[in-house]
Amino acid sequence: MTDDKMKVADDLAFVIELAGEAAKLALKARASVRPREKDNLSYVTDLDLDLERFIRGRLGERFPNDAVSGEELASTGGNAPRRWSIDPIDGTGNLVHGLPLWAISIGLIEEGVPVLGVIAVPPLGEMFWAARGQGAWRDGERIHAEDAGQFHSQDNVCIGTNALRTLDPRSLPGRLRDLGTACCELAFTACGRLQACTFLGEATHDIAAGAVLVDEAGCRVATIEGRYLEPAEFVAETPVRVPTFIAPPQRLKALLRQVRRLP
Repeated sequence: MTDDKMKVADDLAFVIELAGEAAKLALKARASVRPREKDNLSYVTDLDLDLERFIRGRLGERFPNDAVSGEELASTGGNAPRRWSIDPIDGTGNLVHGLPLWAISIGLIEEGVPVLGVIAVPPLGEMFWAARGQGAWRDGERIHAEDAGQFHSQDNVCIGTNALRTLDPRSLPGRLRDLGTACCELAFTACGRLQACTFLGEATHDIAAGAVLVDEAGCRVATIEGRYLEPAEFVAETPVRVPTFIAPPQRLKALLRQVRRLP
């Protein structure tokens, strides 16, 4: 193993352990969360803030020269070539209402390229991770998104709320879903629970870890105009400006052929 691969392996092992610790803290505290509205009317809770501080603190101790950004707190570290992007609770609305589907996401972006990502889904007791060139994994088992030239009527196609209000749902194949957490949608597309997902408006912290995961699982990313995005472009062009789809290559082509905007 080269020195670079050994470094990535060490970093990944550390972040998997960190995400696991954060997941345990979240499960203990979830019943007593106190929500409040942010300026954009989305929820934030004391748990979001506590977890982000915890994750930032551990990353800062281990990687003092790296930049860190997240959903809730100000960025630190300036223009360092390595930047950690954190979503302490993705799916806060689900958490607040007792819907057991939310995630903790930690991604590493190096010189603009997402290279490592870990997504913990505490209510399911699952951990997803990936590193560039080293495959995608769920709890130690390699995952890969199965492809097909067309969609079955029972395939799960996920479409976020913003995209659903922009696209004509009649033009989308399969059974339409909205999980309320972009991180879970990316992880579940990577492992085949969803056959595609659709984003609009998501921020860097929503997709930094998942971008590595879906890429390593064999998925591609493309906008409604048919522009294909590499992981670095997907992350760089956030918030996601136009309806953007993530799916294995053949499914993605089939989706782009038929989807259309609302009149």
